[in-house]
Parts: sequence; C-alpha cells; structure tokens
Amino acid sequence: MWEDNRKKRLILNIVLALAILVIVGALGIAMLYVRQQTREHDEQLSEIYVQQQQQQTEARQESVDAIQAEYDKDMQTVQDFLPGIVCWGDSLTLGSSGNVSYPSVLKTYLDTYFCDIYDFRSTIPNAEDYARLRWDDYKVSVPVVNMGAGPEDSNTVLGRAGAVPYVVGEDLYIPAGTEPVEIRLKSENGSWVYPLTGGNAGVNNVMIGDVEGSLSMDSSAYYYSGYRYYFTRSAEGVETMAPAGTVIKTAATDQYRDYIHVVCIGTYDSFTSADALVQQVKTLLSRQAQNPDRFIVLGICSVNKSVHNVYTLDSIDAAMMQAFGNRYINVRKYLVEDGMTDAGLSLTSKDKLYISQGMVPESFISSADGVELNGKAYALIGRLVYNRMESLGYFDEVYRELGIKDTTMKILKDDPTYFDRILKNAFK
Repeated sequence: MWEDNRKKRLILNIVLALAILVIVGALGIAMLYVRQQTREHDEQLSEIYVQQQQQQTEARQESVDAIQAEYDKDMQTVQDFLPGIVCWGDSLTLGSSGNVSYPSVLKTYLDTYFCDIYDFRSTIPNAEDYARLRWDDYKVSVPVVNMGAGPEDSNTVLGRAGAVPYVVGEDLYIPAGTEPVEIRLKSENGSWVYPLTGGNAGVNNVMIGDVEGSLSMDSSAYYYSGYRYYFTRSAEGVETMAPAGTVIKTAATDQYRDYIHVVCIGTYDSFTSADALVQQVKTLLSRQAQNPDRFIVLGICSVNKSVHNVYTLDSIDAAMMQAFGNRYINVRKYLVEDGMTDAGLSLTSKDKLYISQGMVPESFISSADGVELNGKAYALIGRLVYNRMESLGYFDEVYRELGIKDTTMKILKDDPTYFDRILKNAFK
C-alpha cells in the first residue's frame, strides 16, 4: 500500500511537472506571440509615421513648388511685357555732369511705384507657415539701360545699336598680333561716323568679320575732319584683310532687343528733311523684337547744336507727331509751356525771352551753347516718360498679374503721402 501511494505521488508529481511545463511553455509561446504582435504593431506604427512624415514633406514640397510656380508666373509676365527699358540717344540721354539723366529718373519712378512695393508674400495664404522660405528673395527688377553717349549724330547712334551697322571705311589689314591698327569708320549708308566721344555705350567689343577686338579713339588727332580710330584684336591670330564695306558688329547689336525702346536722336545732325529723321527713328525702333508697338520717341530741343532753329524744330515735331502719335513726347513744347511750373521755378527775364521765341527756358540749360540740358530738365523728362508709358498701358499686364495696383491702393490708404516722400528723398 505504501508503494501504491508512492507511485501515485510520483505520477502526480510528474503530471504536475508536465502541467507546469505545459503552462510555462504556453506562457512562453504567449509572450513570444505578444512580443511578435507588439513588434509588428510598432513596425506598423513606425511605417505609418514615416508615411505620414513623407506625406507631410511631399505636401509641404508641393506647397513650396506651387509658391515657386506662382512666382515664376509673375516673373514670366514681367519677361513678356516689361523685361527692361533701353534708352538710345546722344549726350542728352547720357545726362548731365551731375550724374543725372532721364533714364536714371525713369528707373527711380519704376522702382518706387513698382519694384519696391512688389509684395509676393502677401499673396500667399498662411505665408507664416513657411518659415524656411526667404521671402526677400522673391523680388522683381526692371532694368533701365542708358545707351546715351556724347555729341553723336543719328548715324553714329544707329551704328552703335546695330540698326544701320558701322562698316570698315577703307581696306583694313588686321595684323596677327594685338598691336592697334588705324581704322576708318563709316555707316552702312555711307556717312562717316564718330563713336566713343562720350563713352563706350554698347560699342565694344566688336567683330570685324570673324576677328574680335575693340575700337579706341584718339581725340587729340584729326583725320579728314574727324577723330582717329584704332582697332585692336583681342587675341593673336592670323593676319587678315577686311575690305572696305566689311560690317563691324558692335556689342549692343544683339542686346536689349526685347526691351521697350526710348529714342531721342537728332540734336547733332544737319537735316535734309524732318522725314529723314523720322525714318532714322523708325529704323532704330525696328530692332525691337518684342512688343514692337510699345516704345517712346522723345523730341529734341535743339538741332545742329543750335536752339534757335525753331522753324526746323517745329517741322520735326510735326513730322514726329504724325508718325508716332501719342508715343511721341514733344519735350521742347513741354519745357516751354509747363516745365517751369512743374519744376517749381520762377521765371527769369531770360527765361521769358526764350519762351517767347519757342526755345527751352535758360533755367533748364547747362551748356553755354544751349544744347545740353541740366538735372532739373532731366528730372521732368524722366517723370514724363514714366507717366506716358503708364497712360499708354505699357505696365498694365504686369501690374495686374503682380497685384501692384492693389498694393498701391493699400499704401495710399494708410499713408497718402508715401510716394511723394519717397520721390522727394530720391531727388534731393
């Protein structure tokens, strides 16, 4: 009996041990299952988190790309309608010795009423959510290029622009080395031309055939009643002969063709007819490849270095007005009739005399011969050009796309004298 009890306990212990092993095994398997489930769940959560982060990143990038696309759209409109303004002319376009010119004044007006108030950020909803964006990089600029030079006649200006190119006046032997060689310069129409009298202004570098180099002028020497000119090739090459009539391609020939053109030529010319000057202006304007109907022509205030040829000036103004309509600005008439008042100047006795004869008031003249204007006149002309361009709608598409008018209205609502103060400070 004792042995039976012992066997029973042994069997019971074995059963209990087996049960415990089964339970422990089951618990282990359960724990492993729970761990596996937990790991899988964590991996799922991690994957979901990564996906969410990726989706947020993609959504953020899509938003940034959308912002960039909107800015690019704005800039494309600028490129299509107002990529820049180029002002062609002689010393009256170049400006006064005080570094004032009507192109620089025009640029100030464009910056004040357009470039400086362009606020791209204000057009973006929740712009504050894009802290990483450098909003100051979203700017707009409209270059105004001054292509005025010295006392040049219209043929010289047209040649710099490549509208009626310069040609070699006499057979030219270009040496293999880089030493300068004397050159005669003509217009393609046969007239002698004399560039570089007031700066480069789009001349250099030039191409004579396939030889690149630069033109220079010796103002102390004269040749056939003109200055001496020299050509210096940029790099050594093969000795070349350029026969008379070979085209000289200036640096500006292919530049600024998409820009709005402003033209003022004729001050230093002797004219056979007003129509001849009109044709020259049309030839210069024909180089404008983009928006060819958007340009401005400025009238001259003297001709052949004289302010007294009022009859000739009147005939030129009449021919220009007939040819170009409201895209022509009669500068002399404006300065005579309204210039003194707009400039806030009091008439002197000489001013009254000049005005009575249809000549620009002395208060706007800087040179003894009466040809050159001063900074006061250029300030008025620059504003005149800006206002005429605006009235003709040259800025409309850009203003509309960039929301400039809305911004202007908001500024004036908050500060009615804002622009007046900016311009006053600019022209001090």
